[in-house]
Amino acid sequence: MQAIHIATGLESPNEATFIEAVLRMLAGVADVRAVRSMGLVSVLYDEHKITPRTILREIRATGFDARFFRPSALRRPSARKLRGLPRG
Repeated sequence: MQAIHIATGLESPNEATFIEAVLRMLAGVADVRAVRSMGLVSVLYDEHKITPRTILREIRATGFDARFFRPSALRRPSARKLRGLPRG
C-alpha cells in the first residue's frame, strides 16, 4: 500500500464527503480522508491496482482543481533559518 496527498481546495463538508465517496468506489483505493480545513485529500491505495495519476484524474473529473501535495511543504524551518532569533 502507498499513500498520496492531493490538494483540492475543498471548502465545504459536502465537498469532502463527495470526494471521499467518489474515490472509495475506485478499485485499488483502500482508504480516503478529506481534510477540509487544509483542502487536502489523503488516499491509501494499492499501487498494483491503481496509479496516483488515475486518482488525480478522477478528482479532476468531478470538477476540482487537484494537484499532488508534498507533506515536506509543512516542515518546520531549519535551525539555520532560525539563527539570530532571540531564544524564548
